[in-house]
Amino acid sequence: MSPIAMKREFSLILRLVFSIFLIIFASSYSWIITKFSLILSYLQLKLFFNPVILNDNLIILGSRSIEYVSSCAAVGAYMFLAILILLTGGISFRKGMNLFFVGSLLILLANLIRIDVLAYLLVNENINLFIGLHLFTWKILSGTYVAVIWIYLVKNYKIKEIPIVGDYNYLKKLLF
Repeated sequence: MSPIAMKREFSLILRLVFSIFLIIFASSYSWIITKFSLILSYLQLKLFFNPVILNDNLIILGSRSIEYVSSCAAVGAYMFLAILILLTGGISFRKGMNLFFVGSLLILLANLIRIDVLAYLLVNENINLFIGLHLFTWKILSGTYVAVIWIYLVKNYKIKEIPIVGDYNYLKKLLF
């Protein structure tokens, strides 16, 4: 077996193990992402409103409050991005970190804009629009947005393989 093949197999095992750990220990880093996003949201909301943080996850905006949970911080979007990167063969560690940094920055920026818009609707008593937009962005737009980010990253970083499929084809060729 060539050294390149062994490197690819080791990389595959390492990426799969790291993906499993990423899923198993989601609550560990979910807390960090949520707190970081909460602080950034608070600082941004401070430009337009007079928010107050209570109980580490409740933002008070006038007579309304927002409970800031991991879904608000889009933790699932960061996980989805990380797993896409980990399950794509042929990406060096450095390139993977760059992909995750750029993708995470794009997720964070969109999420901060989303929180501002939702806070504006909430403060201005547009409750039905708030609920509708919140559910739409949370249940439909978030996954689509990460997929669009992934397509952008694939084109920008010239990634040649498809997540899972590239490794599957490699293993199939190796075994048969």
